[in-house]
Amino acid sequence: MRGSERLVTKADLADVKAELKADIANLRVEIANLKADLIKWMVGMMFGTVAATSSIVLLVERVIG
Repeated sequence: MRGSERLVTKADLADVKAELKADIANLRVEIANLKADLIKWMVGMMFGTVAATSSIVLLVERVIG
């Protein structure tokens, strides 16, 4: 070690701990927002898939029947 350049005080550790807690809280909010966006996209894609499949089935019925 080089002396006091490498020493960490309890106050320094408390500051880092507080920063980490704030960062974790921010990440949790971002993850929650991303989950909500993902659910919106999934529901939209499901409706689109159902509509496309229904259209294809109806088209095939008209051509064959």
